[in-house]
Amino acid sequence: MKKLIYLILIISLFLCCGPKEEKAEKIMIDGVTHIINPEKPLKGEITLDIEKTLEINPYQYEEVGLGGFDYVRDTDGEVILFDPNYTEAQRFNHNGEYLGSLVRKGQGPGEFPNGQFFYVSFMNNQIWATGALKLAKYDKNGQFLVEKRLGYYHPIFVDENTFFIEENEWKEEDWLNKISLVHLSSDKKGKSSVIDFFQEKNVGMIHRKGRDGGGFSDAWGVPAIEYAYDQENQKLYVGLNTEYKIYVKNLKGEITHVIEKPYKHLKVSLEDKKKLLPWVKDDEFGKWALSVYPNTSVAFKDIKILPKGYLAVYRVSGVKTFEIDVFDPEGKFMYIMKPAKKVSLDEVKFYSFGFATTETQEDGLIFYVEYKIKNLPDIFQD
Repeated sequence: MKKLIYLILIISLFLCCGPKEEKAEKIMIDGVTHIINPEKPLKGEITLDIEKTLEINPYQYEEVGLGGFDYVRDTDGEVILFDPNYTEAQRFNHNGEYLGSLVRKGQGPGEFPNGQFFYVSFMNNQIWATGALKLAKYDKNGQFLVEKRLGYYHPIFVDENTFFIEENEWKEEDWLNKISLVHLSSDKKGKSSVIDFFQEKNVGMIHRKGRDGGGFSDAWGVPAIEYAYDQENQKLYVGLNTEYKIYVKNLKGEITHVIEKPYKHLKVSLEDKKKLLPWVKDDEFGKWALSVYPNTSVAFKDIKILPKGYLAVYRVSGVKTFEIDVFDPEGKFMYIMKPAKKVSLDEVKFYSFGFATTETQEDGLIFYVEYKIKNLPDIFQD
């Protein structure tokens, strides 16, 4: 009997004092909910199990005059490959078959000149193209419908009258980097309203003294504002990349919650700086760039929206290396998402099925590809 009692006491002691699973905590700071996450993910690390489902070789079509390109994909699988600098936009169906060109170069309705921050997106079962401070709408067959003046470059749309912009305001030798939400007036005589969502001084680039002194940017060490808009849930995720603190805001500009996670900044040596700035030469500007490059890394280099309200944060883990932290819609740290072998997740765009990206072939040609993610069903599905 004494042995039994002793055994029960030992088990009870282990349960009370043994290792406990770390969990995310909610605390209130100045009336705002902060999700304080543990260092390790709640569901561990997961290496993606992927399957290539589509490959588009744009060079097999003589009509497609693309060099480098960006891309967008609709929910029904239609793909547009476009060149932001030279106003090229080419359409493909869900099987990768060529459908034709979207826009023409020019100044007329539905036309765009080169070098005007040209961009394409799918919105409201239509194709929207922006550039030259205007928006042009096309139907899903690529037929021009209507255009309107925006007055801003490269907007991130909420709807045709509401969009996010990123701007820089100069004041003497300082500048202010801002993320704002613009509401265009429905009345031509009315004034547009602008809500400031996030701002920070002297970030985005490292400038030399004097406005014409030049400068440089870098994703791994230069302070910058990172942000991403979740169209489905109408939330903006935004934060300064030097601290692991991401603000989640609604369209009124109100903070719904803040996502936090422990992070120790990595030291950056002179040799590291040379690797991070491969363009640096042994000249006056190059020596200056190395001398002003920060001695520690940023906390994260990018934020991307995942399906079902999840969020991907590209945490800096080394010299030009990162790991992807995945948070659920409540802001809890659920996974570290690792890529499959020989497939980079650096420049991907995530969709309901998995992700799309571009891949450079052995002959130097760039293909558009899509991959299905098979082992994260709580986030990705067909």
